[in-house]
Amino acid sequence: MNFQDAFQYALENTKIILPPRRVVSTFGTTLINYQLVTEDLDRVDVCFVREGKLEAERPKIITSPQFAKLTLEGFGKEAQEYAEWLLQNAPQSNISFLRYGFFFKKDDVCFNEIKGSSEEVCAMLKEKMIKEGDPLSLLLKGEEELWEVSLLKFLIDWVRVSVTKNIQDFRQEGFI
Repeated sequence: MNFQDAFQYALENTKIILPPRRVVSTFGTTLINYQLVTEDLDRVDVCFVREGKLEAERPKIITSPQFAKLTLEGFGKEAQEYAEWLLQNAPQSNISFLRYGFFFKKDDVCFNEIKGSSEEVCAMLKEKMIKEGDPLSLLLKGEEELWEVSLLKFLIDWVRVSVTKNIQDFRQEGFI
């Protein structure tokens, strides 16, 4: 499978089980506490859970020459290739949020193996996360080999949801 087909497969199979209840902060750093569930490709009813933090720095208004550079610190080769592919192939209207110069950072990741189907593991983790009440908790289900692409897909979708409020905040403060 070529990398474009693999990306498409990973994107189609990324599911947000529990989204954060807040958008990207316009004037500060936003820290997401995520758990990402994938299925073991070799064993039935075995899942892997990656737990970590994603940091989205405050949005910055950038000029057109700066637009083409998306920095992904700590992400692997597949996520970098997906970001490059997205910049080259996505219609401008679909990635206009990049004008705000988001910088994403992926911190250390904890890796756990849990016995059970992905549905059971996701349900258990979702219940636990809801009880904890963190408004910036995220639970995703993705594909094992391209789990970082699932994280990046979430970030891009989350930014799209955040853009309206960010623009509103920038206008209110007189920046645009």
